Amino acid sequence: MGQVGMVDRRLLWRLWLVTMSGFAPLLATVGLSDVVDADLSRSLAEDLVVTLLVWAVFSLLAALYVYAALVRRARGTGVPVTVDALRATQERAFPAGQAERLRAGIAASERAYDVTGEAGAWDFQWRPFRGRHAVTGSLTVDRSSGEARVLLRADQGLMGMPGQRRASAFVALCQVTRLGETG
Repeated sequence: MGQVGMVDRRLLWRLWLVTMSGFAPLLATVGLSDVVDADLSRSLAEDLVVTLLVWAVFSLLAALYVYAALVRRARGTGVPVTVDALRATQERAFPAGQAERLRAGIAASERAYDVTGEAGAWDFQWRPFRGRHAVTGSLTVDRSSGEARVLLRADQGLMGMPGQRRASAFVALCQVTRLGETG
């Protein structure tokens, strides 16, 4: 499912549900304003059904946009775009040769701040989007093998499209992965 050209339908379905729930307050406001402005009638019920269908279509379009954005961000990183992209915690291991590049990339990145730690373990905050909200990250290096492990945890306060909010740790993982591959 996570292969190039294949759409992970479970991820798309979850993005659609998350997007629909994100637009639910607006949908409820529109529906309630129709009920307040008009008497309960068959035409009002038909209008509410049409409104619901229109919002479902707009939510699907928004979910497709978020899905395409996730695919674009993951392109070339080797990080699979699956339903796991919505997990609040993302983790990835890097070979021994990439540990120093990761450390240098995190330290030099404008997206990283509050970088603390020592040679074997670093903690940092990472801004996956342009706003001020961040995900919490840690970089640990196994002393015996030299393998680096990055762990990222999403902040619940992220703003933006609902699907992107849920995938903020995934977006950060893709960005940090690029740091380990370049240099």
